Amino acid sequence: MNSVKAPTVGYVGLDHHHAEPYLQTLSTLPATVVAACEPNPAFDADGVDALGDVPVYGDVETLLARESPDVVFLTLPNRDTPDAIRRAVAAGCDVFTEKPAARTAGELEALRDDLPASATVCVSYPWQSHPIARELRDRVDDGFFGEMRAFDARFIASKLDYRDADHFIFDPDASRGGILQWLGIHWLQLFTRLLEAPIRRVNAATTAGTDGVAVEDGVSLQLETAAGGLGTLQAGYYLAEGVYDTRLDLYGEDGASRWDPMGREFGFTGETSLELEDSGGRWGATPHRTTTHDYEPAPGYGGSWGREFVEAFFDSRAGGEPPVTVGDALDVLRITDAAYDSARTGEWVEVAGTDH
Repeated sequence: MNSVKAPTVGYVGLDHHHAEPYLQTLSTLPATVVAACEPNPAFDADGVDALGDVPVYGDVETLLARESPDVVFLTLPNRDTPDAIRRAVAAGCDVFTEKPAARTAGELEALRDDLPASATVCVSYPWQSHPIARELRDRVDDGFFGEMRAFDARFIASKLDYRDADHFIFDPDASRGGILQWLGIHWLQLFTRLLEAPIRRVNAATTAGTDGVAVEDGVSLQLETAAGGLGTLQAGYYLAEGVYDTRLDLYGEDGASRWDPMGREFGFTGETSLELEDSGGRWGATPHRTTTHDYEPAPGYGGSWGREFVEAFFDSRAGGEPPVTVGDALDVLRITDAAYDSARTGEWVEVAGTDH
């Protein structure tokens, strides 16, 4: 929407786990945060170290009217995000928003239908910019896997005993869901990116095993693609403080991959490895290979590859397509809608038609 230059940024939603990391990422880019907004009057904005000395407003409308930023970054409750996007776009701003950008596919579809064609809105699913995720996409494109037969993922994190369970991300009215919509959704989005056929139906079960928390703290999904590929996703808040157990594996007729995206502790330092197994005869005497990626130390959410995702959004302001569009995010929410419907009914549920 706006001409491409070092943009001014209005940051909306400081009471969020990702606000500080996103602000750190912005500090490494040619962008200037000129103002912020936090609708929760009880939240102390002075505690956000990366924000700096900028005015902080209590509502989006005032920020937009007084500061006229080029770009708005949003880390708001899912409930409030669609309306904030509408207001920012109406004010002539481009938008970068935390995933999933709404509570349900219906809410996001209504937003998509309201947006002018000129709007640049990016939904933050930065794991697709990880070097290994990009390599996997390239392997799919060049036929390494052949027909995709199965896929498996898990995102197990520390118990809610070690988290701020009073935060709005655990409030069903503000967020809609729990770990599936907060963490497991990352891997669902990667599946939509990596699999050549869309996920067409879901069978899910959820548990809400934490006292005082109404959203699910555990979920198990069976997934089936339109091409007949079978997959699973397990996610839960089960582990000790600061500990993670993650996995994303693909199994095709001609090749397989195994990847632990995160390691034992969350962070973007050290190294991570992708194991590849050729069963189609491409690699002859060395069918098993391991690719190791060393992280470039960088502050912010996702470190260097998270920064690349934000850079791709900024680049898209010249008239290209952002790395994850509202339509892409809608595909993901349609899967979570089906999952929550399945958990409620105990039946397989068809995923609504995708946009792509």
